Amino acid sequence: MTIAAIIEQLETEWDENGFFDRVRNGDYHAVRGQAVLTVLRAIKIGDEDVVPKRLVSLPWYLPSFLSWQSERIAEKGGDRAAYKRFVTEVEITLENVLGVP
Repeated sequence: MTIAAIIEQLETEWDENGFFDRVRNGDYHAVRGQAVLTVLRAIKIGDEDVVPKRLVSLPWYLPSFLSWQSERIAEKGGDRAAYKRFVTEVEITLENVLGVP
């Protein structure tokens, strides 16, 4: 997957009715979550690569955003344990593709 395609897909997930918009409204779908993880895992950045700002701006906020939505997921009757596992998978995936300080 190209960087442009990754950016486009992540933008779609942040748009109205995208995965993250639905999560913001307490509606978590595990299958769509796995699709998002597939996109995040497709990010390939070399140590010397210049990264487009948009590629940084789309995923950097995810761990905080997803953690904040946990209560909404529970309030809407969602599977809190499954959602927590998803959030952890996102964090691990971002650590793997982006690195840690």
